[in-house]
Amino acid sequence: MLSPNELVPSPTLLIVEDEFMIANDLRRILEKAGYQVIGLAGSVPEAITVVEKQRPDIVLLDIFLDGDQTGIDLAHWLREENTPFVYLSANLTSSVLELAKETHPFGFLNKPFREKDVLTTLEIARYRHAHSEEAKLRQQQALQMAVNNAIVTIQDRSQLCLAIADQIDQIVPFSFFNLRIGLSDEAASYWLMLQKIAPGTFERIPFTSLVQSDRRDVMIDEMVRESVGDSDKQGGIFTETAFDQLCERYPAIRSCRDRFGVRSLAFFPIQLKQESSTTILLSSTLADGFSRKAYDVISLIIPQIALALNNLLAYEEIEAHRQTKATELAIVTAFRNGKDRAEIVPLVAKALNNLLPIDGLAIFRIDSTTASSATTTVVQKAGGSFTLLPGPDPLVTLTGMTPWFTEPAGQQSPETEKQRSLAQAVYGKGADWKSFLYVPIMNNSEPMASLLLASKAAYAFTRKDVLVLQEISSQIALALENLVSFERIRDLSEQLEREKTYLTEEIKTGHNFEEIIGTSSALKTVFESAEQVAKTDSTVLITGETGTGKELIARAVHNQSNRKNRSVVKVNCAALPSQLIESELFGHERGSYTGAIEKRIGKFELANGSTIFLDEIGELPLELQAKLLRVIQEKEIERLGGKGPIRVDVRIIAATNRDLQQEVTAGRFRSDLYYRLNVFPIRLPPLRERLEDLLPLTTHFLQKIGKKLGKPLTGIANSSLQQMRQYAWPGNIRELEHVLERAAILSRTNTLELAEPLLTGLAVPSVVSTFEVEPLQATMRTAILAALAKSGNRIRGEGGAAELLNIKPTTLEARMKKLNITVRPV
Repeated sequence: MLSPNELVPSPTLLIVEDEFMIANDLRRILEKAGYQVIGLAGSVPEAITVVEKQRPDIVLLDIFLDGDQTGIDLAHWLREENTPFVYLSANLTSSVLELAKETHPFGFLNKPFREKDVLTTLEIARYRHAHSEEAKLRQQQALQMAVNNAIVTIQDRSQLCLAIADQIDQIVPFSFFNLRIGLSDEAASYWLMLQKIAPGTFERIPFTSLVQSDRRDVMIDEMVRESVGDSDKQGGIFTETAFDQLCERYPAIRSCRDRFGVRSLAFFPIQLKQESSTTILLSSTLADGFSRKAYDVISLIIPQIALALNNLLAYEEIEAHRQTKATELAIVTAFRNGKDRAEIVPLVAKALNNLLPIDGLAIFRIDSTTASSATTTVVQKAGGSFTLLPGPDPLVTLTGMTPWFTEPAGQQSPETEKQRSLAQAVYGKGADWKSFLYVPIMNNSEPMASLLLASKAAYAFTRKDVLVLQEISSQIALALENLVSFERIRDLSEQLEREKTYLTEEIKTGHNFEEIIGTSSALKTVFESAEQVAKTDSTVLITGETGTGKELIARAVHNQSNRKNRSVVKVNCAALPSQLIESELFGHERGSYTGAIEKRIGKFELANGSTIFLDEIGELPLELQAKLLRVIQEKEIERLGGKGPIRVDVRIIAATNRDLQQEVTAGRFRSDLYYRLNVFPIRLPPLRERLEDLLPLTTHFLQKIGKKLGKPLTGIANSSLQQMRQYAWPGNIRELEHVLERAAILSRTNTLELAEPLLTGLAVPSVVSTFEVEPLQATMRTAILAALAKSGNRIRGEGGAAELLNIKPTTLEARMKKLNITVRPV
């Protein structure tokens, strides 16, 4: 077993001595006493290399070393690295001794030295260093605790800044204190600057005092947007050249230098829980106002400052949420107790002023049908209260401004042309508003009004204010709609009551039949057919062009049948390889073919007692059509490798975009299977045959796409709708949805416009053949002649007629001979 002493690692030591005999003698003494000597160095550079590679617990250092640097030079470096050292010396003069004392060594050993003196001096040096570190740590902890107790419970930004400045001033003197809190959801940063008048006494410096009067607006705009220290995330001390470079980059620092004579600064970045760019900036009128030691001491309390700021921001968030809810309650109360708009809107402005200090408020009614706005009410602050203003003629001043108010925005730049136009339109030519904030008041995803706040101060509103006002606008929307639209709602209610019976039936059979949108007579016929056949177990064949919604009709038939409690099983006959589709439909036994390592249940067996939907039935291979016919006739299947038939009770719904009668004529589909499937045919009309459904379909898809993309799509341009009505829609409903989605992605407004013109010359596929049926021999002759013409009368080889027709050359030659077709060389 190891003794307790053996568990303690040996102290490490570096000997810096240029006389080998002395260094080697010391090494022998120390290793015998249990020290671990990590090296012998004869010069300062060699010693620094050893220390950087493996830091020793203590260093024995000869004062006099060969080379340009002495042991005293190395001692200063070791002091900065917080590494204890003991001098080795001989024949010390008083001047050298004074220089050595300035490095604060942990002991002296005079040559020649005894073994006992060496070991005793080293033990004392290690003891002193350990206890000095412990005292230093206790001092740091006490400092952090004092700062934490002084600032952590403060819940006001200005008071917190004063408390932080007071605590730092007790540690390190400075001339100016600056705190900047830049949160991601605020357009402008919180900025506070304090000037120290006397120890513990500070005076706040207004932001505007840093700017020149002749360039006031330009400089304020620059300084509001600047982010001091973004390129210096590690912080540091900036003096002389580095300080001048910062002055060139940042107007605020340059103004501090020119206005207050600042010549050096210390920058401290602060990491907060919220995404932010928060900094503390200490500045001094002295060129060397901050030392590295002072910077390190302040860095010790930065975590406590960060904790206090996090607590403050969390409290502010809770308080802001409470104020928002209180404002919502005050607004609802104003609408509930007020008699008319003249009485209600000033109360609304007063409630919002408690949340966001404002000088004016306006509410606009938005009429999307006339593309103009009408001023509902305008109030402004006068003597601490809000009074009504006579609104200008809305038809003259607000025409063309409606798009401004349909999306939330905050006007932050001072005196823009757009701002002046808005101020004059709302408040008259004498208005002196500097900032605006407006959000739409939505009703059923449509802008019904816009709430506009105004302030005489520049940069009065932030992006966070926009979000808060959006949250409140939902309550305003409910109250405002009840107030200003009561008569319209009453009229609509009476109309809805008169049409109740009709609309109930329409909704059931027309507007939303199993997720299908439309009211056309052609679609109603489909709905009626589906309802008639749904309660039976008859086989249904759904035909229609691609994208017409055949699967939706199939699901509708199933969901209204007696089998609706079981899930419908879908099989896409075109998506499965021919060698696997039999196993997919009917299943297989283990070992029935190579790779069949376990038994598998087929889709027909899985759909027992339910419905199977065979999509793209026209793509089913001929060899499997006979097996499917047996399932329909005998109501039984047989697994691959199985020993006998399995009875199944399955209702079959098939769908295809092909003309199965033509497929039967061409020999690609069994006639007996066709007649078994065509018990109850349902033909889905293409979109071009039910253009009256185009608008409701478009409205449905706009709501769906708008929710998906996060865009409030309110309608579609008349020109685009007209173009859609004239288009043939070869891809039908699916193509319509994709065209609208592409246009929505590219749209920059709430009113949708098509991304590109719809080409009307595309060929339109049809389930029912539109050309005259010709004899098979004539069709074959036409195809062969076309292939010969395209291949230059070549039959064989790459690009030959046989390859184009996908048949063997010998087969082509035989059919040409039978059809009396001869090849004439070109």
